[in-house]
Amino acid sequence: MRATRVAVAVFFFGDGLLLGSWASRIPAVQAQTHITNAGLGLALFGSSLGALVAMPLAGRLCERIGSRRVTVAGLVSAGASVFGASSAGGLPALGAALFGFGAGFGSVNVAANVQGIALERLYGRTILSSFHAAFSVGGLVGAGLGALAARLSVTPRAHLGALALLLTMVGLVLARRLLPPVAADTARTRILVRPPRALLVLGAAAFCTLLAEGAAADWSAPYLSQAVHAPAAVAGLGYAAFSLAMATSRTLGDRLHSRFGPVMLARAGGVVAASGLTAALVVGSEPIALAGFAAMGSGLGVVVPLLFRAAASTPGMSASLGVAAVSTIGWLGFLAGPPAIGFAAGAIGLRGALAIAVVAIVSLVFLARSAAPRTGDAPASMSSWPVGRRNVGHDGTSGQLRHGSARLP
Repeated sequence: MRATRVAVAVFFFGDGLLLGSWASRIPAVQAQTHITNAGLGLALFGSSLGALVAMPLAGRLCERIGSRRVTVAGLVSAGASVFGASSAGGLPALGAALFGFGAGFGSVNVAANVQGIALERLYGRTILSSFHAAFSVGGLVGAGLGALAARLSVTPRAHLGALALLLTMVGLVLARRLLPPVAADTARTRILVRPPRALLVLGAAAFCTLLAEGAAADWSAPYLSQAVHAPAAVAGLGYAAFSLAMATSRTLGDRLHSRFGPVMLARAGGVVAASGLTAALVVGSEPIALAGFAAMGSGLGVVVPLLFRAAASTPGMSASLGVAAVSTIGWLGFLAGPPAIGFAAGAIGLRGALAIAVVAIVSLVFLARSAAPRTGDAPASMSSWPVGRRNVGHDGTSGQLRHGSARLP
């Protein structure tokens, strides 16, 4: 199972690597396509729309053909679409490519999480947060590589094309290491299913969490620059501090989950995040603001894996549909939060508008109870989960993971 765990982590890392690499080359792509800021915003909305459309479809496809195929196809298509975006000659081509990138990114987001949750059940202990840490590290590495490529005058087409080719080859090689589907997971189910109330509560918690993450991504630098009057070099460190702290907390998230349990960890994460952002807004000094955004990242970093794990244990829903539903609702928060803060900033100022994110995080604290698994998937009962056994298949794939009664994606 160790090889499977490495493979799943690589797919998470690759998804983050693509996102960070693309984000770092946006200015260069905008310059080569000669589009305005309004046009760029419209094109970027295409990626958000693609992810929003793809996430529920990916959940359904995981049921029909297995999450292994969806994970690989999503990463390959995301890489190809990023390359297409780097080669776009105008707004229509860029928007179409970014729609494809969003769809691939959203598909990996769902399918790789389903893989991680299934592998976690085979392990008999929590490991999902480590995969999310790999995604965060991938985003940081991608941003760093993008900055280096820009400094060396490497064109976006050459940079992102090489990255897409590399991830395609790695994805195809590692595909056989991912968990295979079983017959029960590809059975036909109803297309329209009313989500249970527990899943909607989890979705609300994900909405609040990702709204706050979106606020940090889009508004940390403008807040430091406009409200705190920090220089540009310092303003850019706000999101860096947030991201580094998030990656670190996710690295420790599985140990914290085992020690404190999902509800207490989610609640404590929300308290730390809300306290950090509140301090950044109230005190208004550069060091406190940077420390506040770091605290915000460390608190929020542990929450999403908890919510996805709980979604996968929702009674009456498969793991893939549960994760897809919570991902989709959460993504709505990521999309809605930054524009809402922007509109509010026009009326009450950015410092007051960021209080929207504080309210969202406080709401997460009250919704933390939803992070408790609904079945016997809590850490205390992990010893009762079926553990995978290794067999040699007739196709010669020695060491291929098999399983008994565990439902794999």
